[in-house]
Amino acid sequence: MTDSAEFETQVTTKDGIEEVIEWVDFDNHSFYTHMFKSCKQPPVATLTIIHGLGEHIDRYSSLAKHFALAGIHVLGFDQRGFGKTGRRCGRLGDNEGIDAVAADITFMNSRVMVPGVPHFLFGHSMGGLNVLNYSLEHNSDSNIRGVLASAPALMAGKPLLPPGFVVSLLHQVAKIVPSIQKSTGITADMLTSNQAEIEIFNSSVENIGHCTLGTLSCIIKKGLYVMDNAGRFNTPVLLVHADGDKATDIEGTRKFYKALPDGLDKEFREVKDVAYHELHFEENLDFDLFDLYTQWILKRA
Repeated sequence: MTDSAEFETQVTTKDGIEEVIEWVDFDNHSFYTHMFKSCKQPPVATLTIIHGLGEHIDRYSSLAKHFALAGIHVLGFDQRGFGKTGRRCGRLGDNEGIDAVAADITFMNSRVMVPGVPHFLFGHSMGGLNVLNYSLEHNSDSNIRGVLASAPALMAGKPLLPPGFVVSLLHQVAKIVPSIQKSTGITADMLTSNQAEIEIFNSSVENIGHCTLGTLSCIIKKGLYVMDNAGRFNTPVLLVHADGDKATDIEGTRKFYKALPDGLDKEFREVKDVAYHELHFEENLDFDLFDLYTQWILKRA
């Protein structure tokens, strides 16, 4: 693919899907975006995908194409501080706070939403935290029909979580010098058993293993906030998490799900005996994950 610095817009059509790669400006940032549209019109639903910590949106192309073939228009973007967006502007690893990301999500939603067509959000890991927070804080008008959260970063995985006093110190230092960089501690072998995907991940300069203290502090605080406020969540939600995930702890997802309102349209697929963070790359699941996501959306569209 052409280097991001050499183009502003690319449009290709193949196998019934139109892809539009475009740089768009918002809030003094230039964002790399990737749209997937079914050639069948109009769409049955629209969707915004939010990627996780240290990665980039093109890693979700296979999932986005699966959605598009089902008539769901999809838009994804590289977040502030990550992927091509981070390399073009801002500090790598610095998302400038989840509240800033929420404003970006609103803007990106407006680029893919179609009047009269239901809109959904999908997020993985940090992106899962982002979409849950967004639905909690910015969906009082039910503008978002449903939210899908994959391994949401509500609690850090046990191998990554430092003692409580270290977390407290991290928050204090982050207030003073939020731009300090820190390793995320997430290694490729935590992500997936798919060796081909691990090789792709390790070879891409768009994947980074660090973030700023400000970003890390915000993720930890916002995870606690979302769990503590689950009782007022009002958006239909699908949660998916592997019970052996070492990057994000399934206990956070369990706690969040348990605290959701009784009458809410909610579903939690706890994937047993799987030790990986990125289930969307696993090849030996005993169910079709892409189809689970797609059917969940279509039933609510």
